Amino acid sequence: MLHGTREAAIMASQSAQTPYASHPEPAPHRDLWPGIAGLVAGVLLIVGHILWLNTPDTDGRGALGEVVSFYRKDSNQALAETSALLLLAAGLLFMFFLVALSRLAGNRSHLVLVGGTVFTAFLLLAAIAGNVFAITLNTSDVFRVGPQTALIAILLLDVAYAAEIAAMAGAAVLLFAVWRVARESRAVPGWLGWFGFVVAVLSLAGPFSAWATPLLLGLWIVAAGVVLILNARVAQRDEGPEPATARGTA
Repeated sequence: MLHGTREAAIMASQSAQTPYASHPEPAPHRDLWPGIAGLVAGVLLIVGHILWLNTPDTDGRGALGEVVSFYRKDSNQALAETSALLLLAAGLLFMFFLVALSRLAGNRSHLVLVGGTVFTAFLLLAAIAGNVFAITLNTSDVFRVGPQTALIAILLLDVAYAAEIAAMAGAAVLLFAVWRVARESRAVPGWLGWFGFVVAVLSLAGPFSAWATPLLLGLWIVAAGVVLILNARVAQRDEGPEPATARGTA
């Protein structure tokens, strides 16, 4: 008698869960918006980095004079502020995209998440350090650019470049993991994996390549975002319209 009561309770609990199990969250709703976020993040990363590349060289003997001349122009201050905003927005959107990318990585999702998080953290640091001098000049009435304060700008630009090197090291971990996934399964297209592999190898050059590899990474993020969007659209098409009976019971 007790055994029969226990079986009846189990069957009742299963029948109570059936309506929820019959309506799983469809894949298109999970990957479409992260794909769009990745697409936008890649574009913002490219544009923001191009603007940041306009900053003067800090290595030559005439670096101090070049920095003073550069930051005295209001247009350059505005461009630096715009670069910071674009890079910060790119970092935040990239984190949204990163979650969907990690789902494709399967058992290597932890490498994708760790590498992507390190990249984002140092990207935000580089965006702030590399542009805070210009932002301060543009918003403060007491801070002025001169030979003494220009030394601060040179220091901050060097910190920003070091942060960018660290960011690309984190991105290399992510890209190598995606490359391995592309070789072992069809979750990631092969061409996307090899594209990421090339960017990852170039990122290992550190100080010699960090001025260019963020641009290549931005292109890779755009391509990965497009792949997520296309996968979502194909999955939505294959899924077809939701049955009328299911809509009625929902």
